Amino acid sequence: MFHFHQSLTGRTVAYEVAKSPTLLTPDTVSIHRRSVAHRLSLSILSAAILTISAMTAVTPKSSHAAGNDLRQASSAPYDSWQSTDTQELSLPSLRGQGLSFAEQYQNKLLGEWSLRNINKSIKMEHDPWIHETVKDMTWRLNAQARQQAPMGLVIIDNPSINAFAAPGGVIGINTGTILAASSMDELASVVAHEVAHISQRHYESGADERKKALLMQIGGMLAAIAASAVDGDAAAAVMMGSQTATMNSSMAFSRNNEREADRVGMQIMTQASYDPRAMPRFFATMNQQSQLNQVENRFLPSFVRSHPLSNERLSESQSRAQHYPPLSLSEQQRHQALFDLLYWRVQSTGQHASETVLTTAAKNSVGAKLALMHWYGEQQRFDDANEVLAALNKLPAAQRQGLEPLLSITHSQLLAEQGNWAKAADILASQQRLYPERRDLRLYLAEALTNSNQPLQAQALLKPLTQQQPSDRYAWQSLQLANEKLAKTTTTPKLANIATINALRYRSHDQLWSGRYDAALTSLTQAKQLAENLQNTAQAGSVRPLLASINAEIKNVKTAQDFEP
Repeated sequence: MFHFHQSLTGRTVAYEVAKSPTLLTPDTVSIHRRSVAHRLSLSILSAAILTISAMTAVTPKSSHAAGNDLRQASSAPYDSWQSTDTQELSLPSLRGQGLSFAEQYQNKLLGEWSLRNINKSIKMEHDPWIHETVKDMTWRLNAQARQQAPMGLVIIDNPSINAFAAPGGVIGINTGTILAASSMDELASVVAHEVAHISQRHYESGADERKKALLMQIGGMLAAIAASAVDGDAAAAVMMGSQTATMNSSMAFSRNNEREADRVGMQIMTQASYDPRAMPRFFATMNQQSQLNQVENRFLPSFVRSHPLSNERLSESQSRAQHYPPLSLSEQQRHQALFDLLYWRVQSTGQHASETVLTTAAKNSVGAKLALMHWYGEQQRFDDANEVLAALNKLPAAQRQGLEPLLSITHSQLLAEQGNWAKAADILASQQRLYPERRDLRLYLAEALTNSNQPLQAQALLKPLTQQQPSDRYAWQSLQLANEKLAKTTTTPKLANIATINALRYRSHDQLWSGRYDAALTSLTQAKQLAENLQNTAQAGSVRPLLASINAEIKNVKTAQDFEP
């Protein structure tokens, strides 16, 4: 009997159920589309993160073209975090006293709860390379504010311009923000501005009434983001309701807050080796979108309501940016080359661009060439994809190296579409040896190894990811699939039994982090029943630690289920 598992990669994986078909039938892990009315329920409104800042609710009309002669920055994500500028970042004093241990713990719980609710309600962009690229930028900026490493990054598959940061370290950004920007520096300016608001505790300094109003707006924002995937008019109506509450409660940031966030954000950008001039450029773009909306009688972007974009502020921001030294030409080229790859990868994975758009852009953009190759592969047009690959392989060696690891990733995905998992694994393994710290390469390689009947090797790559980031749903799903493959293919009954139990355990972690507590408890109950059945066998010794882990996981799920912010 075969079941089909829709993974976060979008790939449908068929597998044969071992032992008990009813125990291993997985529920879908795709993001649920619920009614707009349900998204406006109190559970979503109370699920508001106290520090989200939605930046606009309209789909921007942007264009992007990057020169084919530009090169991508070094693929090692952490090598360039330390700025060559020896000037010390001078952040203004934080308002009030530092957070107590109890407050830090409460923020951690709130961040975890926020992440689970976001995963439950909103469609995400899960492409590992996109995630790794945006994460590298976000972590660099956050580190300059001397804050703890973020708990998690979410990239929302939505065409509107939107970004947020939440207590406990949840940082989010819409794909629409990426597509509206024209450079990596502009994209960084959005995140830097939000990190500055958090580092200066602007969200925490208001009165209780303002915080309650913010709670209402966040619920509306989450509902509108979710509703937009179903009905644009309904989403706009939801957004207008939250904006009305914003205005009535005087929730907008003060001008002083905005100026401080601009100033601190620019400092953060400079220390992270981004161009601070990009901040006023991107804010001007959003201001133009706001004016266009007003002319067309469309809903006013919420960024304008919560982050006042006055001409005076834009002028001050532009003037302040001029006092910073410009980036070197080589830095500008590296940033633009990386953004070229990111922009077109988002276009292809999110199916935002047509073949005509990709073909036209590919004449001048190497990023568009890679995106076109990826698009052809997904359409099963392998001859066309191989033709693009041949053209890329004719590039000078130094330029090809600048495309790594995305070039190898895209090539491996083309091979996987044709069922050649072994060759795909070989290509990815060579890159993973060069960049062992990269999450994306571990995930892509683990998938190839699992489908090449090497699930144990896949698990060795995946387990460190879940230890580093317990909320990594992609890694948990990949571990589940690896254990299902192991249970199916091993000739050792003991190993098959343990793999079956672990597949259920790993499935429960994915369910937990998508806010499906009952499903997670069901998976763990099934795993516990299987483990208890083995206690009276010769395998009893190896089962005891497994039962202890399952009991601890059940306790964790119940604790998460009972948490109320």
